[in-house]
Amino acid sequence: MSESYNLRILQMSCEHCVKKVKQAALALDGVTAIDIDLDKGEAVVRGGKPHEVIAAIGAAGYPAEPIPQIPDSCDITDQQQTASQKTAPQSSQTESAPVHVMPSDAYTLTIADMTCSSCVSRVEKAILSIDGVTEVAVNLIEKTAFVRGGQPEAVINAVIDQGYQAQLASKATVHSSRETPTWIFRIVDMTCSSCVTRIEKAVMAVPGVQTASVNLIEKTARVEGGDAGEIINAIVDQGYQARLLEQQKDRQEYVLKINQADYQALQKTLDREVVIMPLRQQDHPQDSQFCVTIKTQARPGAVLAKLKQAGIDARISEQYDDPYANQATQSRLEIAASWRKAMVAAMSGAALIGSEYAGILPDLQAGAASGNYTAQWAWLVIALACLGVMWYSGKNYYLTALKQARHFSANMDTLVALGTSAAWLSSFLIILKPDFLPGGGHLYLDAAVIILAFLQFGHALEIKAKRTTSESIASLLELAPKTARVIVDNTEVTLPVSLLQVGDRIIIKPGERIPIDGIVVSGSSSVDESMLTGEPVPVPKKTGDQLTGGTINKMGSLQFEVNKAGDDTTLAHIIHMVKQAQMSKPQIGRLVDKIAGIFVPIVVSISIITFFTWFFIGPEPQLPYALTTAIAVLVIACPCALGLATPIAIMMGTSKAAQLNILIKNSDALQTASRLTHVIVDKTGTLTEGKPRLVDIAVNPRAKDIPASDTLVQMAASLEQYSEHPLAQAIMEKAAQSNLPLLSVQDFQAIEARGVQGEIGGCDLFLGNAHWMADQKISIDETMRAQAEQWARQAATVVYLADSKQLWAIMALKDPLREDTVVAVNTLQQQGITLVMCSGDSHKTARAIADEVGIDQVYSEVKPEDKLQVVRDLQQQGHVVGMVGDGVNDAPALAQADTGFAIGSGTDVAIENADITLAGNSLMNVSTAIAVSTATMRNIKQNLFGAFIYNILGIPLAAGVFYPLTGWLLAPAFASAAMALSSVTVVTNANRLRFFTPFSKQQGE
Repeated sequence: MSESYNLRILQMSCEHCVKKVKQAALALDGVTAIDIDLDKGEAVVRGGKPHEVIAAIGAAGYPAEPIPQIPDSCDITDQQQTASQKTAPQSSQTESAPVHVMPSDAYTLTIADMTCSSCVSRVEKAILSIDGVTEVAVNLIEKTAFVRGGQPEAVINAVIDQGYQAQLASKATVHSSRETPTWIFRIVDMTCSSCVTRIEKAVMAVPGVQTASVNLIEKTARVEGGDAGEIINAIVDQGYQARLLEQQKDRQEYVLKINQADYQALQKTLDREVVIMPLRQQDHPQDSQFCVTIKTQARPGAVLAKLKQAGIDARISEQYDDPYANQATQSRLEIAASWRKAMVAAMSGAALIGSEYAGILPDLQAGAASGNYTAQWAWLVIALACLGVMWYSGKNYYLTALKQARHFSANMDTLVALGTSAAWLSSFLIILKPDFLPGGGHLYLDAAVIILAFLQFGHALEIKAKRTTSESIASLLELAPKTARVIVDNTEVTLPVSLLQVGDRIIIKPGERIPIDGIVVSGSSSVDESMLTGEPVPVPKKTGDQLTGGTINKMGSLQFEVNKAGDDTTLAHIIHMVKQAQMSKPQIGRLVDKIAGIFVPIVVSISIITFFTWFFIGPEPQLPYALTTAIAVLVIACPCALGLATPIAIMMGTSKAAQLNILIKNSDALQTASRLTHVIVDKTGTLTEGKPRLVDIAVNPRAKDIPASDTLVQMAASLEQYSEHPLAQAIMEKAAQSNLPLLSVQDFQAIEARGVQGEIGGCDLFLGNAHWMADQKISIDETMRAQAEQWARQAATVVYLADSKQLWAIMALKDPLREDTVVAVNTLQQQGITLVMCSGDSHKTARAIADEVGIDQVYSEVKPEDKLQVVRDLQQQGHVVGMVGDGVNDAPALAQADTGFAIGSGTDVAIENADITLAGNSLMNVSTAIAVSTATMRNIKQNLFGAFIYNILGIPLAAGVFYPLTGWLLAPAFASAAMALSSVTVVTNANRLRFFTPFSKQQGE
């Protein structure tokens, strides 16, 4: 390391700051001198370790970062590509295959300020100097370093000591060049839809950004693509604070709670590679318990088991902060603060109004006329007191308005700040010069503080109502327990679920919730999976079966091995999908944001026009009238309600859908689902139970030398043993019930949409539908054809068995209708939906099922690819089409449909291509999803109508348009009450979605 090095120090503003920084740096061992350039914000330090100096200066309140010493001869342009090629990590994968899994001892660092291969060489050399590091590859282009081995903290410090900023890359930033990163940002200063529009526009201008969705309710932004730093800079440039919300990192550090007496034994018990941080007392100590921070690559369960075996009483403290619990706490604090500010402003305004009406306050005009300045001084004190109240109760409005002004923009806070400031300033001028206005002037001090009282009161109600929109996700998190019993080396220890890793073995007792996803390794039980499927019947579980976190173990004890952890679990995916839907915007919401983006400038213009209109052509006294109307226009036209109208309804609608086991991928699906005219459904598994049974068999009376009927079933089951079709399973179950062993089959082939063939005992056999028989030129006589038609009219599927010369027999397989199918079809039709059935069965069988449930439009004998064409044909006719599917062959049609509904038990590819995922196979869930979507869109339109009506009626009223007819003007204080009420009305209306009840439940089903 060089003797001296440069640091960049932020937030220094005076010589006092310089003195504090010098004291912090020189207090460290080894630091001999520090020279600070206040104008540049830089320092030259001699001696000591850079990362220790940076930490010390940061602790003093001044963030610092290293400045790399780059040689003047460094040719950045020519060497970047070469450096990146030399340092690219070696991989056995092809270039096009993204890397999804890193070795357990590997991690990635992000390193800023590297500009050439000289930088790369210095960084690599520093990292390799750390004990335990076995491999390092630095990528100059992506500013990253792939490291295997060693302690990450030590590696980071080594890089910082070379003058480069370094940190562990979050999951959100580690991605292949072919993957698009997704960022979540916290933006705390947004107050209205005007803010949303400005931020989205600024973010979309950042190179690489593909989509940007800003959520006013949660104060967050979800951005796909682009660089996180550039995005934050773009947001800050608009006058808003922003920070990146990183995903939870892989645990390398956790806290043990132990008794102080066990501290020495702890150090002896754990391996040397475990780094034990200094002992510290808890913030709220109980008895003699203390905390020790452990940094290790070992599994937390293994560490805890080793300590327990050594007789040390220790437990791991949960270090994960629940963001929804934090939000709830923050909301409570905000509500309490708003109530305090509202009460101070309201009491001040009430005291002012009451004193004035009681005649306690001196007459300003009379005092000025008589030359007595006592009244003037009294009112000056009152004005300054009101100014203090305004600052206490409305400081956030004024600061945000100033910040917006510096960036030549405006939002809701601008209107509030302008209105209240104009009210106070005009009153102050009148107090200073009472004869400023002919005939005297009206003081608006009471209006200035009462406006803020109403605003804070409305803000408190708004936060309380909005808080419920996030409670649904918090309730999903509550489905999983916070701790789990882990078995390590025959020792049972308790771990926080957030520290569980893939491969950990968990024990579950009857009645307990399963904490995380896994595979059963021993034991048997039944599990309540109604959280996922909506079905109340427990599902049997045995060795090898999958368990899902959040479900409930009903009867026996189970041991299972964790196979998904962290963000990969099913519950995490559900929560992610709900959050993603809540942060998205439907088309109508994007239109409203565009309107809101120009709303504030329009309102300010109207206020200015109103002022000059009253000032030049209004009745005497013109100036008081002009001020009253201009201030009232600014205050009443707050765009808060407009900005809340769409996102709060979206959040409530998607949350309610999640509670009903319906996961909506994005809000566009809400809008399209509410406008559906046609829904395409499959027969098997959707209208029917999906579990057909062999109900009858007819042997061909004209066939010669054929086996008995039981043997025919045995041969058919033997042919079907290699098929996964539901009909195959039905024939095999019939053979199993009759104790018929399966025979050996040679040369098996399965022909899509036709059937199967194979050789049994030297005889070539064919099993399938009538088309398959026609392909093999097998004739079907009138007797067998008539029998097949009769079965088809009874909604049975007919399967033909033949050899290469003659038809042997036909079999009737019937798939019973689901109990709620008829009700579901009727419900959908009452919602104005035309149902279209697509089935691979014969026309007669499909028609029979359709007639039984009441479906008019039927497509039969369709191949998988035909479903896509059916969707396209209906769309070309001008219909809005929904598609219900559960398999790989449904994926293209699901993607093509305006709204795709994937059955939750279906394949991953079907769910991936769908817009809405349904729990269970019931068609009633489709009806519920459409009903939720319709209710949500109706709620959005109601909110928008209310918001626009407030402004359409309120602005003219505040501007005094009706004064010639009514003879009165809207006081600014009443205007603020109306504005606050508009936001509360919108939020309250959206909360009605919490009480939405599906049609089936309304009917008591």
